[in-house]
Amino acid sequence: MQSMTLMVCPHDTAGDPIKWFQFAQYLTKYCKASTKYYKCLDFVEFHQKMSEADLVYANPQDSLELLEKFDYVPLVHSTNLYDEIVFIANNDADSGSLSVLNDSECLSCNGMMVTRIGIKGLVEQGIKPKKIYSKDNWMAVVKAVSQGEKPYGFVYKDFYDGLNKLSQSMVTKLGETSEKSIFHSVFIKEEHLDKAQAVTEILLDAHRKVKGSETLNAVNVEKFIPVTKEEVLNFKSLLDLESGIME
Repeated sequence: MQSMTLMVCPHDTAGDPIKWFQFAQYLTKYCKASTKYYKCLDFVEFHQKMSEADLVYANPQDSLELLEKFDYVPLVHSTNLYDEIVFIANNDADSGSLSVLNDSECLSCNGMMVTRIGIKGLVEQGIKPKKIYSKDNWMAVVKAVSQGEKPYGFVYKDFYDGLNKLSQSMVTKLGETSEKSIFHSVFIKEEHLDKAQAVTEILLDAHRKVKGSETLNAVNVEKFIPVTKEEVLNFKSLLDLESGIME
């Protein structure tokens, strides 16, 4: 039995990597190939090694690189997990509505595609920040906004939702996006295309089985649906959105 290696976006493994070992075990049991989960300690290691994996669960930004640079093939994405933004404010700043962000200075992680989802959500409501300055990570955004470096910020929703109540209380939540336009996907290396159909069918059917449903629930997936190359390439339309306000 030929083995395959699974790598997962580090953000999704931070809380409990054991659930991804179980995910790999599920694939091993029902696929004609042993699947081994390799845990990357951080994004530096993940970006160095993701092109060596046979299967990758990747965020939208890395999805484009896997597709365009390394010729991976997208298989499925979940029906309930999308990359969204939470808008936050300093506790002493005006937080009456999202309109306070219009012509305001904000903070975010500008290297992350999901920041563009925040911009898209605001532009659709006729709101345009004056400038969005970049921080190295989402916690740095929360801390800087709480300390008044800038009055407002954009934070990845998954990160914000994972904060404890004390950390969330450092800032005021203004609102959040519900764009449902970018998402994590499972990719397979092109050399394993002979296994692509089997892996896809196993994942598409998992929610209908007791063990499969338990495995998906552990990684917060309701169920998987097919994803096409064109859907992933559509993410690129975000990259130039209001670039002039990104510092």
